[in-house]
Amino acid sequence: MRHLFHVQPTLLKPATGRILISVPYYNDPFFSHSVVLIIDKDEENCVGLILNQELNCTVREAISGVKIDMPVFAGGPVMHQTAFALHNFENCKLSEEILPNVYTGYDELLLALFEHNALPKKNFKFFIGYSGWAPGQLENEINKKMWVVAEGTEDIVLKTPTAKVWEKAVKKLGREYAHWLEVPKNVHDN
Repeated sequence: MRHLFHVQPTLLKPATGRILISVPYYNDPFFSHSVVLIIDKDEENCVGLILNQELNCTVREAISGVKIDMPVFAGGPVMHQTAFALHNFENCKLSEEILPNVYTGYDELLLALFEHNALPKKNFKFFIGYSGWAPGQLENEINKKMWVVAEGTEDIVLKTPTAKVWEKAVKKLGREYAHWLEVPKNVHDN
């Protein structure tokens, strides 16, 4: 029988387009039960966006001059005055594809199309702030079993309901992680 607190690391290294799944025993109040999409990773830095921390406001309320009535997500604890977008609209000139059919970045045309509901079948998430790690910091956190690295997918990033992102990401890891789904959100409640 596997120990309840066992964390099986994956063989994947952090890279652009991969996700970080927080280990349920990692009791950081900001990252508890979070899934972070890495949008930029090189030797100097690592930048990610938390996919499942929806704020209690809309894009219209959070960003001056943007008239989109969709929820805003907390991308992370860094630079709360900075906005990011993830979407599956391949024709945005200021976007970069970070995994198949998932782009980061936006321009005035994309915002206007969303403001006028001209892209009903496209998925879009707007973020305030980001998650960032200094060189070696994320690898150290992975070694301390705070995160597990997995492949990102359009489904997890853009199509899964916010409340189900962590659960679905854990299920995709396989049976050896199923016991994570039984851990209460706050392990001190037990």
